[in-house]
Amino acid sequence: MTAPQIQRYIDFLSHDTFGNTTPIYDEVTCQNIDQIFAVLARLEHNRMDGYDLWLKIPRGTIEDYGDYQEWLEVGDVENYAEFEAMWRSDYPDEFVWYNFTAIENKDIGCRLIFLGQKLVLEIDPRKEQGDATDLAEFSGWLRIAVEEAVQQVAAGIYNDLVERELPPQHRTGTIQRAQIWEVWPESKAQFFGGITPNDITGFLAVGTDKLPLSTPRLTSVSASDFFRFCAMGYAANHYSDADKPPLEQYRRHADGRDDGLSEINQDSPEAFDDWYHNRERRGGHPWEVCRGGNSTHISLYVMEDEQGYYLQLAGSAWTRTIETVIFFLALHRAGLPVTILDVDILKERLTGTEKIGVVPEGIFPDYCQSLFQSEKIIAFMNLPYENREEFAKRCVWQPVAPVRLKDCAETSGEVKFFESSCTECPN
Repeated sequence: MTAPQIQRYIDFLSHDTFGNTTPIYDEVTCQNIDQIFAVLARLEHNRMDGYDLWLKIPRGTIEDYGDYQEWLEVGDVENYAEFEAMWRSDYPDEFVWYNFTAIENKDIGCRLIFLGQKLVLEIDPRKEQGDATDLAEFSGWLRIAVEEAVQQVAAGIYNDLVERELPPQHRTGTIQRAQIWEVWPESKAQFFGGITPNDITGFLAVGTDKLPLSTPRLTSVSASDFFRFCAMGYAANHYSDADKPPLEQYRRHADGRDDGLSEINQDSPEAFDDWYHNRERRGGHPWEVCRGGNSTHISLYVMEDEQGYYLQLAGSAWTRTIETVIFFLALHRAGLPVTILDVDILKERLTGTEKIGVVPEGIFPDYCQSLFQSEKIIAFMNLPYENREEFAKRCVWQPVAPVRLKDCAETSGEVKFFESSCTECPN
């Protein structure tokens, strides 16, 4: 099978692991899954509870990509030249690399197989059985492909081959933000739009994630105080409705789930103190003062220590960096005790020295900290298609996770397969 054929299977089969059902497979597919895990048992785990391999698949001919006459008839293309251009755009290289991951939990009898970062085969006895699916052709191809990869491991050529030939879009590494600006200078101008050099210098000098003990705290805070603090940040960032009362501005720009903060006596520090310490939290987001997604909003927390109250700002999404910095400076210049989370990275971001995690194609570039456990990285990206070579040569790549035989297999001589199972290793 060729890459376009495999991709069609991936597109058809891919699903998440949170569904309530697991597919019913034909007998041949079940046997192939068993044999895949039997072959993999010769390897050491190179990920928790499982294995990671890379499969090198030929792109095949343009006929594998699609039927030109069908595409022409339905209007997907206007001529053969357009059809060929689409094929070469989708499959520019002679070979396509697919990440293969197999995970098994023997205690519950669960098996998961991913291809191209997508879940394609699943056996989970905890779930209800779903639709019947005949995947004999696909599972048979996958069994053979895995066997060939394990044979390459046994022959001592797999790791060198992958390290040498795996395309950069499938690798994991880092790149400095300034190096992105070298390739895309217009992105630097866009990033720094709305902030002055004086503000940048000021933040680099005063931004902090901890307050010294000598910094006076707020002895009391009321709801109207908090909304006024928010309005300072809104005004500094030129939000709309700056002429409205602070509470109205908060209602317009914040998340909206305020846990009743807007309903208490606005001018009473005692009411705020009681709400702060005794409120029944119902999933509210009172501190999310600038709406956004899970990782793209800005929060202003009221914090408390033994000396009193202080403020803590959080907004480390790179798309909101400038907004967050300006918000912080407005509070700081007003003499308020305020800290900011991830201050070191925000400062690195402003100077261009921040490291950005480059994650493999197929992995959504968010919440990928587990791929960079030895470094603190909070911003991620996939390698862009445009100017890919320029970006790739600026990246510092991690070595590809090596694949090794278990000791018992390493001493057993040549690896032999019979009907997809290892004949020499007791595992």
